[in-house]
Amino acid sequence: MNTIKTWMVDVDNALGGGLVSRGNLLIAYDKRSLGWMLGLKMFKSLIEHGAVGVVLNTVASVSKLELRLERVGLDMRKAGEEGSLYVIDLFGSKYGIRSKAPYILQIADWNEDTGIAKLIALYRKLGRKIPKGSIVVGLVATMEGLYHEFGEKIMKALIRSSFASFEQEPLSEYELMTISLLNEGAIPDQLGAWLFSINDQVVEFISYVDSEGSEEIVLFPKSVLPGFSPSHCKIKTSEKRTIELF
Repeated sequence: MNTIKTWMVDVDNALGGGLVSRGNLLIAYDKRSLGWMLGLKMFKSLIEHGAVGVVLNTVASVSKLELRLERVGLDMRKAGEEGSLYVIDLFGSKYGIRSKAPYILQIADWNEDTGIAKLIALYRKLGRKIPKGSIVVGLVATMEGLYHEFGEKIMKALIRSSFASFEQEPLSEYELMTISLLNEGAIPDQLGAWLFSINDQVVEFISYVDSEGSEEIVLFPKSVLPGFSPSHCKIKTSEKRTIELF
């Protein structure tokens, strides 16, 4: 089974060697968690090592996405202009927020009846732009955005259609993997369980707070790579400060 290294050594080791080629990684977290940053850092690291990044933007305007990428040191505009990053802007397509940037791809006249077919056509059009043999990393930002903005039925149909399209030309000609971000508390438990089951690898962040601040348990519960064994670690995510408010 082929693997793609993220060049984040500890994470690659915990996942059993890296990301599964043509596979799907789910990063799940709760409302206080910084888990979403891991997905963005992995995305950034892969681009810096030669991959082409494709963001499926579902939850907010592209300007908000740009701020989040800046948080981990990725300049979206620079990477887009260099041809190493594209944004499929579903949120902007739905709400008519148009962009002239050539690396931001949108669907005209979005509606539920034709939206998925148009998205698959957009995937294929993008596939013809990217040099054959490239490593392509997709980032779904975010899964709960798909659920709340487009509904569970559309979300599931879009995921299944995307998986199928990745096995067909021209997308089948790439080393391709996806990283999906999910705030678990923002979707029903049953839907979260389904997402855990369909992904090849899972990282889960569980945060808790006490008088000393906040910490997170990072679980690596699932990977289909040979030799993988579940593991976990603990990270401190806040520092104690004294602030005079009153």
